[in-house]
Amino acid sequence: MVDSSWFPNLDADFEESVRIDREESDHRSRAIESYHVTTDSQRFIEDFVDRLLGQTDDMRTGSNYWLYGYYGSGKSHLLTVLDGLMDTTWLQSRHGDVWENLIPNSDEGDETDIDLLQNRWERVHNDHHVIPISVNLLKYQGQKQRSFSEIVLRHAHQSVGLSGIDDNISTGLSSQLDVAYFEDWYQTTEEWPERQQRAAAALENITRESPNYEWRTDELWSNIQQYGALADVVLPVLFEEVTGTRDGYTDLQPSDIDPEEVVNRLEELRASREEELGESVKLVLLLDEVSLFIGTDFERLTELQTLAENVDDIGDGDIQLVATAQAKIEDVQPKFAAHGADFSIVKDRFPHRYQLPSKHVGDIAKQRLFQKSDDGGNAVQSILDNADVKPTESLVYNEIKQNTKPALDDIDVQELIEFYPFLPYHAPLFLEILFNLRQEATDPAKSIFSGTARAILALMHGLLETWIEEGEEDQLISLVDFYELVKPELRDILTQDMRVIEGSEATRGIADEVEDGNLDEFDLDVAKAVLLLQHVHNIVPLNEGNIAVAVMSDLNGRSWISTTNRVEESLDRLKKFIRPTQDESGSRYRFATQEERTIYNDAEENEANPDWDDILDTLDDHLWERITQDLSLPDSVPYGESGEEYPVSYGFGVDDSDFGTTVKTEGGLDVTVAVQGLRPNITTETPEGDTLYWSIDTDGLQDLRTRLIEWWALRDAIATHDAPPAVDRDLEQRANTVRSKLVSAMMSGSYTVKDRTDIGGLSKAVKIAVDVSYPDDFHPMMLQVNEDRLRELGRLSGDEPLPAWAQTIQVPSSDQVTGQGKQTIQRNVMALTGRQLKDRDEGLNMNTVLDGIIEQKQFYGEARPALCAIIWGFCREGRLLPVDEDGNTLENAAVLDLDGLSTTRLKLLPRKPLGKILEDGNFKETIETVADGLINLQKTNQRLQSKVSGLREDVELVVDTDIHNNEVSALLKSFGSELSDRSDAAIQRLSTVKSQEDGIEDVIEQTNDAQDWLEEVADIWNRRLSSLYHLDALLTISDDRFEWVDEDVLSSIKVRSEAIASFDGGWWTTDGWSNFREQLGSDLTSELERSWNAFINEHEMHDFVERIDDHPWVVPATDLPAGVHVTFEREFITPMRELRRWYQTIDDAIVTLSEDSSVGELVDAGDAVAELEPLADYVDSEVTELESRLNRLSSIVGDRPPGEIDQIGIVPDDRQKLDRRIQGLVETEELEIEETDAGVIVR
Repeated sequence: MVDSSWFPNLDADFEESVRIDREESDHRSRAIESYHVTTDSQRFIEDFVDRLLGQTDDMRTGSNYWLYGYYGSGKSHLLTVLDGLMDTTWLQSRHGDVWENLIPNSDEGDETDIDLLQNRWERVHNDHHVIPISVNLLKYQGQKQRSFSEIVLRHAHQSVGLSGIDDNISTGLSSQLDVAYFEDWYQTTEEWPERQQRAAAALENITRESPNYEWRTDELWSNIQQYGALADVVLPVLFEEVTGTRDGYTDLQPSDIDPEEVVNRLEELRASREEELGESVKLVLLLDEVSLFIGTDFERLTELQTLAENVDDIGDGDIQLVATAQAKIEDVQPKFAAHGADFSIVKDRFPHRYQLPSKHVGDIAKQRLFQKSDDGGNAVQSILDNADVKPTESLVYNEIKQNTKPALDDIDVQELIEFYPFLPYHAPLFLEILFNLRQEATDPAKSIFSGTARAILALMHGLLETWIEEGEEDQLISLVDFYELVKPELRDILTQDMRVIEGSEATRGIADEVEDGNLDEFDLDVAKAVLLLQHVHNIVPLNEGNIAVAVMSDLNGRSWISTTNRVEESLDRLKKFIRPTQDESGSRYRFATQEERTIYNDAEENEANPDWDDILDTLDDHLWERITQDLSLPDSVPYGESGEEYPVSYGFGVDDSDFGTTVKTEGGLDVTVAVQGLRPNITTETPEGDTLYWSIDTDGLQDLRTRLIEWWALRDAIATHDAPPAVDRDLEQRANTVRSKLVSAMMSGSYTVKDRTDIGGLSKAVKIAVDVSYPDDFHPMMLQVNEDRLRELGRLSGDEPLPAWAQTIQVPSSDQVTGQGKQTIQRNVMALTGRQLKDRDEGLNMNTVLDGIIEQKQFYGEARPALCAIIWGFCREGRLLPVDEDGNTLENAAVLDLDGLSTTRLKLLPRKPLGKILEDGNFKETIETVADGLINLQKTNQRLQSKVSGLREDVELVVDTDIHNNEVSALLKSFGSELSDRSDAAIQRLSTVKSQEDGIEDVIEQTNDAQDWLEEVADIWNRRLSSLYHLDALLTISDDRFEWVDEDVLSSIKVRSEAIASFDGGWWTTDGWSNFREQLGSDLTSELERSWNAFINEHEMHDFVERIDDHPWVVPATDLPAGVHVTFEREFITPMRELRRWYQTIDDAIVTLSEDSSVGELVDAGDAVAELEPLADYVDSEVTELESRLNRLSSIVGDRPPGEIDQIGIVPDDRQKLDRRIQGLVETEELEIEETDAGVIVR
């Protein structure tokens, strides 16, 4: 039986938290009495006291302390103790009591050190007056408008010890900065002692008209300190009473309350207080929970750094700063690094850093709570001695990553007695768990876990009381009991995980399953332990053995090994609630999400009702490809008598289900594999055909089917969900299990092909299946023929031997040695091709031919390129011919172009020596194929037709643009008609070549004749074209409309025209041109020249034209000045220009005919004369009249050129323009008029 007397301190009061700002009068005393001085805290106090005394070796390093340790480490408690130890005023008359209350709770150690510390501490207060300023920053957490500087200054102003204000009116300055600065100024005036009465008087005047506002005079100044609105009304009045004006009131408070201003203000207050007291004053700033106040505000971290810097620089040892935090400086907010935060600078400002580890929680709990009476200790010793389960062996955690004190992986017997019914490591372990849980809380500061080590003491105190009430002495307190105590808070922090355990209205939890009998109570305990341990996985690995330690409580119950096995079984039952993780850096187990639980519920339903059709389809779609990679299927097998290895491709089926998954190898032999025996309750097929039947081993078959169902069930369940990564990992694990087991069962199975059952090994089975599948008129090499190999054939010249692979598949060759041996494949392909092309004059499309072959021999289905290669060989032999869709012969390589087969047709050639005929006609070389010869013949005729057509177009262009004489035009048109006939003949020959009709021999002869004819005609055309142009120009110039052509010339020209018109031979040949020249007779150019000279001599035209050329006024119209008017130009200048042009056109044409002129010059002469009219029509006067006009022009203008004449015209036609000009001159100039015989001259 458990006796409460075992625990003398059971009724002790355990506060949840100790805060530095408690306002109870005995708060400091109780904090000191309850504080347990540890080695670390003593070391901190010693250094702090020595620094106040100036007796440390590193005084230059500054006066700022960083005291850290996460929640439960007692740092706030220590700060409260320091607050009391450093308040000189409060310590007066209680020095001895305070130290005595502190020392009994210290660690056992050297009493000399304690005495020395006491002496130095007392000396601090003897030598200095110390004033602590304590700030609990948790009060300001979330108040973004509050800065460090403002908060510190508010608390400093409120300090009675620092301000020195303590009378019956107020204590300390106001917490409102503007009021505090006013008070600081106001106390220097004579009115300060009467401040409350004066404020009341000022307020009475202001509120006289508002009787609703009533303020008690004896509390008025306190109200002014508290209420900003009241201060804003009263204080300006008081300022004006002293100064006579309100100007300057707002200047009492600095405009910027930054860290430097605050520390200057503190130093000012400290120095003032020092002067007032007449002794050295030290100021101690105590800032609690700075890390929580900083939060994620980078500016606050910067401000703290600046504040600390100014404490060192301005305080100069008279001000010391202590800041408490839950982490090292660099861990305050890691994300600040993204802002470029230099934590080394912050650390420099806080050089004195002390950590309070969580290990002290256990020591405190042991001395304050678990301390036992002698009877209690003896009873516990007896319980442990008689226990079946030895905690020192069975209740230690394994594979610890980070230990606590006391250790998690080792239990000292004496410590076990001291901590019983807890284990020695429980206190620090609980502390670690609660700290990590607190980090996940929405508002850590408001969490019930936000206290110090006293929170742990309070929780353990509650567990101990419950244990005593239940009275089961051999039952240890476990992690499960701890869970029950903090369960309400867990519901707020771990809402989702707690729903997995407890369930909700929407979903069932583990507790619901336990209540229904589907799970055990032990399963629920395991879940509770997992929930807590997953938050300290970085300390205690979450494995099955450690979970067993966490749930074990009965010292006379199951062993650790038995419990560990039980935990493994429990986790298997809980698999849809608690899932393993793959994250090595995280917890090994975690609670499933709602979506995961839904998926696993669906999977369980699938497992209960497996659909084997769907199972096999899913196996095919998602897993079979990976399984085939593990089966060691032979990549190749020996084929035929040669024994050469050839690749293999596989198709699959499982128990009557055909699989879409295949193993394809380029050019592989097809083998169909039918797996038998996986699906239950199905009849095995009777071996038939060329299929390889593969029966799996029956050993472990049921387990294999179970694993397959489990994999399928989960895969089917996630089909309608976005599977979380954890479910995907579980599915992958299940898939790997199925792969391993199915591959093992298949590799231990047996093989059957047709009637062969005694097949030893997979490779032999595949070889037999290949031998059965493929006959003599097939070779595996046919499957390996690809586009590269077809291009290799296409590059062969006529006399090069076939490559080895082409010989293997029996591509036809003219080489008798190569063509020897079996020709089964070759004969088969030609027979199947010939049957399709027989009696088809237009041939068949290549794809149609190939489809026809494969339809008859299906094993050629994957060998289309090989069939093309064999057909190409027959084309080279002249048995087959490739043509395009228009019937044009193609090169043999056209049948090797797989992309062009749709536009290539194949024709069967007749059995005749076409190759010899083409060679005799010079259209084929000996090494070339018949197709090459036909293509050469075809191309020759295409070139002929193109050249003839081009020449005809040239002739037609000359007729249309250059020729003026009808007889010459008729000559050229007859040539064009001949060229048209020749072009049609070439087209007809092309048609014969394409159709392969009779008459190829005639086509060859005609083609050669046509080439010779065209060569001769083209030469005649090029050499005689200039003669034709000369003839045309001669006939055009000697036209009978010109008066200068005499009767003799006209008679000769008529004879010449009749001779041209009567010529009906082919002047475009060599003989034809000779005949044509004989019929024309002699050249008439000299006769034409004689007639012209006689005409110009008769009219003395040559000299007259020379006079016109020399006259300065007979120039182009564009060269005449604007003052030469139209009538004058028309009368005297234009006729001269026209006569000269007519004369020069005829004269130039005669010269062109007489000389060896170019074609272009002849054409130009003909064109110019053709546009010319007879002289009488071209010039409106006789030549003699024109001579008279030229003389008169000379007499009018004299020796003056056109540029010197301002205006010239003929009256009356030009009078209007002349009058306008004279009028202008009269208005602007003095004029001189000179009369002449021809008119007047105005100067």
